[in-house]
Amino acid sequence: MLASFRWLQELCPVDADVAEVARRISLAGLEVEAMERKGHDLSGVVIAEIRAKKPHPKRDDLTLVRVFDGENEHDVVCGASNVPDPGGRVLFARSGAVLPGGMQIAPRKVGGVESSGMICSEEELGIGADGEGIFVLDEDHRALPGTNAADALDLRDVILDISLTPNRPDCLGHVGIAREIGVLFGMPYSPRKAAGPRRAFLPEGAFRPGQPTTRLAPLWDSESDMVDSPKLPAISVEIVDGDRCPRYGAALVSGVEVGPSPFWLRYRLHNLGLRALSNVVDATNLILLEWGHPIHGFDLDRLRGSKVVVRLADEGEKTATLDGIERTFTSDDLLICDGEGPVAVAGVMGGLFSEIRDDTKHVLIECAYFDPRSIRRTSRRLGLHTDSSHRFERGVDPEAIPQVLASAASLIAELGGGAVAADAIDCVARAHRPASIRLRPERAARLLGTPVSKEESMRILESLGCRIVEHDGETIEAQTPSWRPDLTREVDLIEEVARVRGYDQIPTAMPRAHVSEAGTPGLLKLVDELRDAAVACGLYEAINYGFLSVEDLRRARVGADAVMLANPLSEERAVMRTSLLPGLTGAASRAQRHGATEVRLFEIARTFQPTGDVLPHEQTVLAINLAGHRPGWIGAEQAFDLYDGKGVIEAIIDRVFGRKPELVSGDLPSFMHPKRSGVVTLASEGVGFVGEIHPEVSDDLELIGRVIYAELDVPALHALSEKLGPPQARDLPKFPAVTRDIAMLVRDAFTAGEIADALQAASNGLAESVRLFDLYRGDQIPEGHRSLAFRVTYRDTSGTLTDKQVDKVHGSLAKVARDRFEATIR
Repeated sequence: MLASFRWLQELCPVDADVAEVARRISLAGLEVEAMERKGHDLSGVVIAEIRAKKPHPKRDDLTLVRVFDGENEHDVVCGASNVPDPGGRVLFARSGAVLPGGMQIAPRKVGGVESSGMICSEEELGIGADGEGIFVLDEDHRALPGTNAADALDLRDVILDISLTPNRPDCLGHVGIAREIGVLFGMPYSPRKAAGPRRAFLPEGAFRPGQPTTRLAPLWDSESDMVDSPKLPAISVEIVDGDRCPRYGAALVSGVEVGPSPFWLRYRLHNLGLRALSNVVDATNLILLEWGHPIHGFDLDRLRGSKVVVRLADEGEKTATLDGIERTFTSDDLLICDGEGPVAVAGVMGGLFSEIRDDTKHVLIECAYFDPRSIRRTSRRLGLHTDSSHRFERGVDPEAIPQVLASAASLIAELGGGAVAADAIDCVARAHRPASIRLRPERAARLLGTPVSKEESMRILESLGCRIVEHDGETIEAQTPSWRPDLTREVDLIEEVARVRGYDQIPTAMPRAHVSEAGTPGLLKLVDELRDAAVACGLYEAINYGFLSVEDLRRARVGADAVMLANPLSEERAVMRTSLLPGLTGAASRAQRHGATEVRLFEIARTFQPTGDVLPHEQTVLAINLAGHRPGWIGAEQAFDLYDGKGVIEAIIDRVFGRKPELVSGDLPSFMHPKRSGVVTLASEGVGFVGEIHPEVSDDLELIGRVIYAELDVPALHALSEKLGPPQARDLPKFPAVTRDIAMLVRDAFTAGEIADALQAASNGLAESVRLFDLYRGDQIPEGHRSLAFRVTYRDTSGTLTDKQVDKVHGSLAKVARDRFEATIR
């Protein structure tokens, strides 16, 4: 939300600078993310008077202009076609001036003629979007030549970029922010104090809704305002669905002349991020920014049947919106219609047929309250998020309709020269009933940790617009203001009390920790240890949503039987995950699409399996994903394979349990490669699996190359940890080790693991470890065979081994390899 500090000061003139106001409202929840000064960087740009002009001697598209800047006359070459006659006033940048875009003005020749200075446009000075011609001052800005442009045009302002939470729709307009400033600074706020063009405001109760009906109500404060005001023609308003549109108001301005807006209005809209279109349209946008309540202007002559009907669309009904696109509606979309068909999408965008045009003479102003959920659904379904839908779907003030209508009608009449009808339409289908909430100061004190008196609570609530219905020694009953739909519970009022008092007034106190005698549960400790071990192995932790789409589960081959959400955020987040595979591989796929050549991710999270009961079965899983090329220093890049995944699993389990897992054949999930995957066991019990994702699944998940995936069952590991106990430390060896390598050519039918186990068993207890360090397939290796190289570490705990002892044992290992595995020792 962009807000003009100058406008806020007009609405609520507090005695504080912009920095202090920004600090106070930020502490109260309206976070000011940035501040931008406007009109403060135009030194060297002054008002100049045209003294003479003539055609350029060499170029027909240029004009030689002599200007007077209050001190001297200057000859300037100008390319604009709207140079005024002598006596006209323009904005002139003297030589040496630096424009907001960074352009430095200096004398130079244009078409062979010396030009000193520059006559500027709105766009070049950053004060508007018009770059077609130079800025020519009108009669309202007849400042003397030499006057600084910022002073002459009253340009200085500070724009606040405020980050609003969705529960504060009341601050989506300057009136709401000014009201908030008044509360924080202890100043009474009233929109009647707004400076600027004259506005008309209704007396209290002029539009007070009664029975659901259409009625006429006076639009002006006094009879003097109604002089020459026409009567409202016979226009009827019918609300077919009162739940979707509880209240609809309309006012008429007749005899308007559509044309450009004055500079003050164009400049204000430009600073707040809106483009000026015409005086009537700009007036509706200014009212939106002022009140935070969208309004819409219809060309009355284009409303067929002299009626407005608010109804749900017929299935398949169509109309073109202001952006020129024909929209197709469902029976859930709310439309504004005339006597023959749709003229606007309620709360979202107006229709093309009834838009304000250059020849519009009579403007019917709409100001309504629509059900937020209805507008949100229509906006999302149409993919049409507008300034109006942004506010309506959060909730506007239904009781502000009379004031907004009066303000809009007054401004349009002032800008367009029309007359406002003396009466307005107020159709109330469902009257607004304020929420009544009971506040207990004692409860507030317990929640906030600091005493809160009843008197202070009442004062704060009344300053916020709440009406105190009754109070006694222990409770306060307050009715919430219509502009605060977020106040529905006692804790909401307590938060408001804390917010206005200042969160910094809440004392800092260390909470008392109640630690159970059992300490941290073992499963949580294990999760932390596994996470630390995964990070130590060079993996990066991913945190994914627990919600997926049914299509995600189908593509990952993890089964479509999942826990459905009753109120999903979207179709992409409609079910609870049954596996970590879709989320983790989705992160890997995004990384690969962005150019990552190496992906090393892990996630520890819960999966949710349907049980047929109320609650699903939750299980904590450690998942690992490797993709791309393994890091290396020597040789060509090589892709991650099963052995990389096995190594990571071994490193993690060894770090946590002090034991080596084993990889064996067994039942695998359908998304794993049947030949390049295995079951992970620890102490002969299955605790997970590791391997390559099936190529078809990998393609469906949009992964590049071979992708390694592993899962460990954390509860199963926890049960084993209790069974196995903590890792046991061993004595440091007293005698040195001897290492020997053994290389062999074997058939693919024999696994490296079973060969290593056999070698270790044949060493008579002298082999401390047998580790595979090389695997080779290629030239000179027969098909169906591979070369394996093992490094054997020998050590005798009772003495130093001699070469003769080692040679004898090593020879027996070679014999076992030949006899049992038909190996050829190399």
